[in-house]
Amino acid sequence: MTDRPHAYRDDLLMALRQREVPGPRIAEALAEVDSHLSESGEDPTEAFGPPDAYADRLCEAIGLDPGETWTPGDTGAAVVYGLGSAAGAWLAIDGALAWRADGTSLGLPAWVALSVGLVVLSVLWVRLVGLARSDPDPVRDPRDGRDMVPPRPWWLLPVMVAPTVLVVAIGIVVVALVR
Repeated sequence: MTDRPHAYRDDLLMALRQREVPGPRIAEALAEVDSHLSESGEDPTEAFGPPDAYADRLCEAIGLDPGETWTPGDTGAAVVYGLGSAAGAWLAIDGALAWRADGTSLGLPAWVALSVGLVVLSVLWVRLVGLARSDPDPVRDPRDGRDMVPPRPWWLLPVMVAPTVLVVAIGIVVVALVR
């Protein structure tokens, strides 16, 4: 298969994931696409239509509503992780600055604010590592059982964690330079 069928397949996989199609059904659809394209040599868009339209047709065929293409829970989780990381970093930095100045942070002893901030960041980072390494609904090829989802890039986890680590590192430098 050329790059075009692989790109089509990846786009179809993403479209079906966004529509919350179960992993085994995604695997069947991808296997059908692979088999048809390898036998016919057709262009995938000519054979099946655009990936989003084909995903909608597959959803209708199995009785799923193709209307919504992104789940609010996913967006909500992203907002929670973003705000949680910001709050944790702010608490850790403010607690460290207050500790350095022998003061309080949000009316709490400085060590409490620093500890809470670091615990919040730790919990979020552990959860992000779990998300980056897990696949909640595996897509196994019905023909040979291999995983049909491309592996996540090696740089995904560092990119997810780097912004918060950078903020905390800057905070530590600021604390060290104050006074």
